[in-house]
Amino acid sequence: MKRTSAQMIAYYKKPELIPRHWLPGIALQYTNMARGGDGGKLWGIKGEPSCREYNYPGQPDSFFQEVCEGMSWNYLENENESQ
Repeated sequence: MKRTSAQMIAYYKKPELIPRHWLPGIALQYTNMARGGDGGKLWGIKGEPSCREYNYPGQPDSFFQEVCEGMSWNYLENENESQ
């Protein structure tokens, strides 16, 4: 079952559901996927799929962009240049 960006934002904002020290790594994965990347390989899983293909098959870049925006994770590579 695919989760919505709003569900993922709510999940990541609940400290009792996810260790806070995981968030920097998750933010890196999401910002990468928001830019069209694969979020990196998931080591230890048969075939070593990417984070995107294993956890979020078929999700468009806009899904990851919405989560990044909701979490205040900057996914724009050159944000300062566009201002």
